[in-house]
Amino acid sequence: MFLVTVEHFPMIIFHIGTIMLVGLVFGKLAEYLKLPDVTGYLIAGLLLGPITHFISGEELENLSLISYLALGFIAFQVGNELWLGKLKKSGKKIVIITLFQAVITTIVVSGLLMFVTNISVALILGAIAAATAPAPIMMLINKYRTKGDLTNTLVPVVGLDDAVGVILFGVLLSLGVNFASQEEETIHFLEMIKEPFLEIGYSIGLGLITGLMSGFAIRTITKNKEAQVKHLDVIIITVFITVGLALIVGASPILTPMIAGAVVTNLINKDTYVLEEQTIRFFIPPLMILFFTISGAQLSFSVLSSAGLIALIYILGRLLGKVGGSFIGANVVNASANVKKYLGFSMLPQSGVAIGLAIAANAALINIDNEMGELIHNITLVSVLFFALVGPVLVKIAFSKAGEIS
Repeated sequence: MFLVTVEHFPMIIFHIGTIMLVGLVFGKLAEYLKLPDVTGYLIAGLLLGPITHFISGEELENLSLISYLALGFIAFQVGNELWLGKLKKSGKKIVIITLFQAVITTIVVSGLLMFVTNISVALILGAIAAATAPAPIMMLINKYRTKGDLTNTLVPVVGLDDAVGVILFGVLLSLGVNFASQEEETIHFLEMIKEPFLEIGYSIGLGLITGLMSGFAIRTITKNKEAQVKHLDVIIITVFITVGLALIVGASPILTPMIAGAVVTNLINKDTYVLEEQTIRFFIPPLMILFFTISGAQLSFSVLSSAGLIALIYILGRLLGKVGGSFIGANVVNASANVKKYLGFSMLPQSGVAIGLAIAANAALINIDNEMGELIHNITLVSVLFFALVGPVLVKIAFSKAGEIS
């Protein structure tokens, strides 16, 4: 629970303002240098946290509420991508490619990490590795007006990828927590799988109920300017309730709002819902600046220095898994040569969902093994920084090689 007293309020408010200001400045600087703005936010967090110690660890704990809420909005938007109308158009080929690259990435990363760390860390990091950041990919597609088989395959795969990653994470996090909290020889198989399935069951139940209520509420709102504000009100309430209830009952604070988002997007008229999607884009950016900057501030150089090899293997394993998994999936469905060659390199950017999963893992492990949670969080941040710098470059090269840049 968050123990924040009235005396903390002035400093918390001041820190929130400072974090947003420094994050915004560094984000704009990153864009000026042709880098994703999230890279600037993370660097701003490094400056405020481990470099200058302007914000202490205790003060960061007081801001953890922001991380949970931002995580809820990210997950809700991921759920919005699971619109059955779009999935039907994409076809089963897209689903097969997505599953192959996500599952193979998890297997490769987890398998390699088991040689250098314990099974809990390996499983959880393997699940986090599956997540891909759609924002930099879509930015490049719009900027270079790419057209072709690679673009047509990449967009729906990226939309589905995070949803698959969140589900994998829900299962493997529970397994990892079980391994961390008990001696391996005392774990019975039924006990081991009980917690993951309970957590997923609670998440699906809560997500369905809140999603249905929100979807029917939005359907009653007319399509006009006033409706945009009401849509946003409904979505904000939905995210707050799903995240709060998930934390209370032991469900996933990521999977629950994602299920709610999927239910809402399939209940309403998509033409009307476009208004809400445009409105929510104006609401979320300040929250995202806080989220990523706080994440960067939580990086621990002392933990990282002892985990350099694990971070390196994680990055190499993710690269191998994404490229190899995409290639295998594309071959299974007999995709075009460009998709087989370049899809994996286009799937490497990583940011919001991965950091959110790492924060959720850290929170789940904090009372069991705090160092393990910090290790997972720090390795994920290093990976996000690396792929935020390298990923967009490789995506652009892939589009260029495929001949799809206009």
